[in-house]
Amino acid sequence: MTVTTRLTELRLKRILLALDVSGPMPATLSFAVTLAARFEAEFQALVLAQTQLARAAALPFATEVSLLAGMERRLSTASLQRSLEGLSARLNAMITELTAPARVPWSLAPAGKSAWEELLLELGEGSLLVLGHDGHHLPVAGGPVEDGVCVLYDDSPAGHAALALADALDRRATPLHVASGDEPSATRVLARLTSLRPRILILPAAFLAQHAAALRPLLTRLGCTVLVVG
Repeated sequence: MTVTTRLTELRLKRILLALDVSGPMPATLSFAVTLAARFEAEFQALVLAQTQLARAAALPFATEVSLLAGMERRLSTASLQRSLEGLSARLNAMITELTAPARVPWSLAPAGKSAWEELLLELGEGSLLVLGHDGHHLPVAGGPVEDGVCVLYDDSPAGHAALALADALDRRATPLHVASGDEPSATRVLARLTSLRPRILILPAAFLAQHAAALRPLLTRLGCTVLVVG
């Protein structure tokens, strides 16, 4: 990576993975735990929208439709609770198996949020949020990831941390600088992402929060893993 910005010392304290009630793809969970092991950080799995689902289930007209049978049935608080308990049990088993070899400390809890964008404001220094995964894997012992790592950075502390993370994962990562508060610069960078089509995109939380409306459909099209630095 060739940039004039001095790389900051990277210190990750926690790796967060936002999950919905459908549960994680195994590769996503494995990748997030691997990052936690590599950087000796705590792993935190957060399940989104449990509170909102519980409120919805209490409504008199709440129903659910089976995708397999196409049958509709009344959605009750009791049935939802059983489903959530089943999800929690599956996640506990998966996380325990993945974290045990490297003794990664971990926790699993409801996020109290309905979407991952709401978590961005809570990402403090030393936090990393993992969003999505397309199947590749980062070895615990180190070494470069597959080609296609791109880092979007500004001159903030989180921007410097994003650069340091990219350098730690792959020294061939493509850096894209965005001047703080420069909307034309941000627009140009987003356009470049479309042509670069990175497999892993690293960016500061503040930039993602500011441009979430434009980035969310773009990230869906790209189908890449996103690492959000607090």
